[in-house]
Amino acid sequence: MADSIKRFASYIRRHGVRATAARIALSWRHFRAGNWFVIYSCSAIWVQTADQVALQGGTVERRNARAEIPTGDLTLLENNWAPAIARRQITERFARGASLWEFKIGEEFAGYGWTIAGATMEPYFFPLQPEQVHLFDFFVFPEFRGRRINPMLVNYILSQLKSEKRSRAFIEAAAWNAPQLSSLRRTPFQLYGNASKRQWLGKTRVTWRGAK
Repeated sequence: MADSIKRFASYIRRHGVRATAARIALSWRHFRAGNWFVIYSCSAIWVQTADQVALQGGTVERRNARAEIPTGDLTLLENNWAPAIARRQITERFARGASLWEFKIGEEFAGYGWTIAGATMEPYFFPLQPEQVHLFDFFVFPEFRGRRINPMLVNYILSQLKSEKRSRAFIEAAAWNAPQLSSLRRTPFQLYGNASKRQWLGKTRVTWRGAK
């Protein structure tokens, strides 16, 4: 609850009352749509080799520690939402062995995504094996949207994970998130199933529907 209040206050300061009201309305629509996610899976055998040429002039840089992130990029990451929460999350993710993948256009930080092998940062729909990888928290900065950066980044990451002998990757998107669902159709990810999860008495309860 405390984190939610901090995020809410930070959003008002950065975007104003009108934008905040619009965000609340959007969140309400998401709530009414339910807590359902579309889960995708990708086997390494489905992944084609992707090098920097496939990024259409962009580049991808992988960070495995906070100290590896350039100061300007770190500032963008921390100020993208609520700085105090972002700083804590970044520290926790690297401590758990996660990697940050930055998409650059020239010297400009255009978008990013995170991966972690053999685990997830939060209770997931099912446990992952050591050779499996979870892709999560992808974001493209507003001024760079419309250039298909997200699928290019995802495809590049999958290619790199294949070269590291990772057998399978998983990613999910909220069922209401049409742009993300559309973006993932430009990658080798295939539908794994639709699921909802809730925490109750320290346990994760998962409900499935559709293919799995």
